[in-house]
Amino acid sequence: MNQNLKPEKERLEIAAEKLLSYAIKSGADTAEVCGSYGIKTKITLEKQDYHLASSDDGYSLGIRVLKGHRQGFASCNSTDPTELKEAAIKANEIAGFSPENPHYTIQRGENIPTEAPHNLLDPALTDLSIQTQKEWTQLMVAEATKDKRFKLNEGTLEIGTGLSLILNSLGTHQIEADTAASWSLMGMGVEGETITSFDYFSEISRKATSTPEKLILSTRKFVEEVLNNLKTGKSESYKGLVIFTPRAVLDILISSLGYHLNGRVIAEETGRWGLNDREKRILNSKITLIDNPWYTDRAGCSSFDREGTPTRPMSLIEEGVLKGFCLDHYAAHALNLSSTGHAAGGPSSLPTVSTHTLCLAPGEETKIGLYEKAKNAQKSFLVVHRYSGQSDPVTGDFSGVAKGAEWWSHGEQKYYVQETLISGNLFEALGNDLMGLSKETEIIDSDEESPTLLINNISVTGG
Repeated sequence: MNQNLKPEKERLEIAAEKLLSYAIKSGADTAEVCGSYGIKTKITLEKQDYHLASSDDGYSLGIRVLKGHRQGFASCNSTDPTELKEAAIKANEIAGFSPENPHYTIQRGENIPTEAPHNLLDPALTDLSIQTQKEWTQLMVAEATKDKRFKLNEGTLEIGTGLSLILNSLGTHQIEADTAASWSLMGMGVEGETITSFDYFSEISRKATSTPEKLILSTRKFVEEVLNNLKTGKSESYKGLVIFTPRAVLDILISSLGYHLNGRVIAEETGRWGLNDREKRILNSKITLIDNPWYTDRAGCSSFDREGTPTRPMSLIEEGVLKGFCLDHYAAHALNLSSTGHAAGGPSSLPTVSTHTLCLAPGEETKIGLYEKAKNAQKSFLVVHRYSGQSDPVTGDFSGVAKGAEWWSHGEQKYYVQETLISGNLFEALGNDLMGLSKETEIIDSDEESPTLLINNISVTGG
């Protein structure tokens, strides 16, 4: 633990222990505290000008109590003993009139594996001066505005350092620190009367030494992608092969797939699959999906979850075969299983279930090979990069606008199309209609990862 956070760590732990004690003394059978401390400095950009420099820090604590099978929760943004006591009493009062549920549970967390990430602090980031942060912001702006056709609408560069703590009355005591530089930009391309739609990206870095280079490269890539959209034309309507780039795969397909891997959905029997489907083939054999919370360069990195359960890399689907579901203690109790470390949330809310960092494994073909396959099969085809529309997680149906999509004809990229509609079905797209995955993968917004996919029987409506 970096010495710079030692006083904050002690203050957070003392406050959490008091809150836990107050909860038990107020009548709770078991209790759990989720606490955090954070300090951040942010430089905000608007219309390519520095708009605001801000700095703030604070503590937040939430208390979850169980009285029999009744649950109560309250939170506060203070370490003051009076406010902590009031939160503990309030949580117990709420539990007193809440409906009973046999699956509410608080359990003791196991020890965190030695191979898990244990130090996400970089002292150089923690102690970064506001002047250096401003210089980094200037680097980002300079790169973004090299080409006058790119119009920067807004952006931020933030340095954040924080502590996360889980403490419960059964002996769980987990704490970790994290520091990250994060930046984002929103903008569009303008050339004459041609205007692209707004686009957005964000990235993080946990190392000060690598931040400037990563910041420049990610900004350059973003601006190039936006300006490519200035070469526009019209697409045709057809039903057939479509190429989905990694961002489109994650936004359209994998995000909806996650619903059916949520343990609470399984417990409520509202998803596509159940416990009896484990070890059965549910998707194309090319699909392997892993949730990995141990990648230190990703936003979802963590060594324990919202309930203090240690996290681990987990295969959800292997070669199309369902291997397991994402479980918190509630879902695990309802399904007579053990938590997989997928409780999500913070001090101001009750735990829910969520993945950490989903990674769709690469395929066996090159990206160039997928394009060759598409052009050999069809005279023209669409390449989808972004998407704005609706996806029904239950049925798997999706329909919306393919934003910034490429139109390919006779083996060549012709131009970008603005108002082209696409529709299809998640389960068919990742089932029999999946024609190939690229060897190359891409990490999107410093989080999830995916290869490029070639999918058949997608409906395209040209605009």
